[in-house]
Amino acid sequence: MRWAPAAIFVLMAVGALKIASGLVLPIVVAVMLTMLLQPPLAWLSKRRIAEPVGAAILVFGSAAAFITATYQLADPATKWMEQAPRSLSRVERKLRRVTGKLDALKETAEKVEQVTGAAADDKAPVVQMAQPGFVQRLGSGSIGFAANALSVMFLSYFLLAATPLFRRKLAMVVPGRVDRKGVEEVLLQIEGHMSRYLWLAVVINTFVGLLTWGLLAFLKFPNALLWGAVAGVLNFAPYVGALLTIVAIALVGIATFDTFTPAIWGVLGFGIINLLESNLVTPSLMGRKLPVNAAAVFLGLLFFGWLWGFTGAVLAVPLTVMIQVITARIPATQAVSVFLDN
Repeated sequence: MRWAPAAIFVLMAVGALKIASGLVLPIVVAVMLTMLLQPPLAWLSKRRIAEPVGAAILVFGSAAAFITATYQLADPATKWMEQAPRSLSRVERKLRRVTGKLDALKETAEKVEQVTGAAADDKAPVVQMAQPGFVQRLGSGSIGFAANALSVMFLSYFLLAATPLFRRKLAMVVPGRVDRKGVEEVLLQIEGHMSRYLWLAVVINTFVGLLTWGLLAFLKFPNALLWGAVAGVLNFAPYVGALLTIVAIALVGIATFDTFTPAIWGVLGFGIINLLESNLVTPSLMGRKLPVNAAAVFLGLLFFGWLWGFTGAVLAVPLTVMIQVITARIPATQAVSVFLDN
């Protein structure tokens, strides 16, 4: 029964994180971005550039680079979204020629529709409100994304410009009789560990995106740069990201080319890139810098994906690593660290 209060607190905290995701998620992303930009800020500080100025250069420079990259990819992404229904229809037709199973499924679906339609004729008509179109949903989603992006950008600037101050304040509010200087040193160690991990993850996934771009460009895939960028971003989400990239490459290849050969080579090529990255490059570069086991990574993916959707899945590994690093340095939570440790 002594665990009951802690269990209740954890459940309440998870519920609060789920309900307040619109508020909490930008803060989490800003904290991650702050840790990512700490090493270049330290480099600028050694060049006698004031921390507020260096933080402004890094944060707003990163925002400008992100906007430029998004602008470059916006046109091919929009064209692909417009052509997606026709492309999927071509994929369906080609697969139907090979297997013929889709015809049987279609006939079964038509029979079910006829049966349910006959039963529905005896019921009163149902009034259904018109749903918003794609343009309206895209517009509302873009507004929400822009608001969150601005929140992340300015919060990252304030955190980055005053990181030592926030570290000291956080050490001061820790309850109980503790060594404030020791708490600051632990926080500094956590920041350094997470910064190294995040930089390695960004570098590795960038190379995955570049290699995928080169592979698809060699195979004459349309919008190879777009799919390379998609592969690099999705690779932040372990397991699921690679699977989604394989599905995307297969669909684009089948829809674009007359034969299945380019799609097969694209899938095989990306599979080799992913196998080399996940089994050779990442273990050798991360090494001791990734202190969590594979089961913990998968559970973190499931939990944070359920909690915050796709963004949570992308942040699952760094958040799981952060939890392990923090709990390893707190005596009361070392059992959690042991569970997550590799």
